[in-house]
Amino acid sequence: MDVGATTALVARITLAASFGLSAALKLGHRSAFARGLEQFGVPASGVLASVLPPVEAGLALLLVTVRNQPWPAFLAIAVLALFTGAVVANLVGGRPAPCPCFGPPGAGARPVSAATVARNGYLVALAVLGTGSTSGASAPATAAGAALLVAITLVGLRRID
Repeated sequence: MDVGATTALVARITLAASFGLSAALKLGHRSAFARGLEQFGVPASGVLASVLPPVEAGLALLLVTVRNQPWPAFLAIAVLALFTGAVVANLVGGRPAPCPCFGPPGAGARPVSAATVARNGYLVALAVLGTGSTSGASAPATAAGAALLVAITLVGLRRID
């Protein structure tokens, strides 16, 4: 078993699940998502609300289907850097609105904070791990690792602002 390849594949699967969840939650509530983007200070929020979910879904698909190339993980790093930049801009600008990161903010949603930046840092760390080769990954270890890490990550993403 190649531990590095297995780790890279588990990271990619976990990141793909995160982007997939994000896309699904946004697609299910497109107009509310557009309002959330507008409240977050994103220009052209209506257009972005239509474009972002398919981009995230496509990135999720690329992360698990293009296994022996690092570029999907590097693309995820770039996308996450843009998202984190928007969060930091809101914090620095004194506009810590709730983040529409995983769909439209619900009632009682907390504004972005350092925890939001840390959450994005965790996702970037997964993407960095995902740049490694997946060739030689152990199927049983990947399945076990991904089952555990995906569950922990998806629960954590919805709870951390």
